[in-house]
Amino acid sequence: MVKLVVYGSPVATCTQRVLILLEELQLKYNLQEVNLLKGEHKDSKYLFLQPFGKVPSVRYDNDILFESRTILRYIAKNNSDDIDLTLGDSVYVDMWLEAESQNFNPIISKFAYEKIFKKWFDSDAEIDDKVVNQSVTELEKIFEVCEKRLEKSKYIGGDSFSIADISYIPYLYLFATAGSEYKQVLKKYHLVYKWYKKLISRESVKYVLNIE
Repeated sequence: MVKLVVYGSPVATCTQRVLILLEELQLKYNLQEVNLLKGEHKDSKYLFLQPFGKVPSVRYDNDILFESRTILRYIAKNNSDDIDLTLGDSVYVDMWLEAESQNFNPIISKFAYEKIFKKWFDSDAEIDDKVVNQSVTELEKIFEVCEKRLEKSKYIGGDSFSIADISYIPYLYLFATAGSEYKQVLKKYHLVYKWYKKLISRESVKYVLNIE
């Protein structure tokens, strides 16, 4: 049996991606929490695992892996014969996984930092409404693209749930739960919202994101 250790914070979106996949595959793993508020991700011991000081990193037998989407690809390919959870020969799964990384993540991460994470690190910090509003405007363009994609497929990477979907889940959930006005933004894109609701109904997602 593979020895699998995840080093990361259970509330960090990149860590959550990896945990959702592990729960989907029903793999046994040990989560070693890295406390971001205490700066443990910058500690020399952790930097041995992840030289850029970000979470998560994964020890997979003798391999040490980092970058959450690379981890998704590697673990899915090596632990499942189920086409729903592997890249297989589908260029579309890989393409939409990359689209999340290059187009969705840079915008949604700015939104999440201002609305949620900023005050975690400094309770007196003021939210920059200009950044939030600009991020929402840019996100709506992304949702429009996703809406058109979901007219052609049940999930973002094709007709089956895949690691491409997993990569979008944590930040989509943060956006939809950041306030009723943001949930209403998401609802404007009917297929995107339907997709989102389908994603957060999965047992793996409910467990990792602590959704009741």
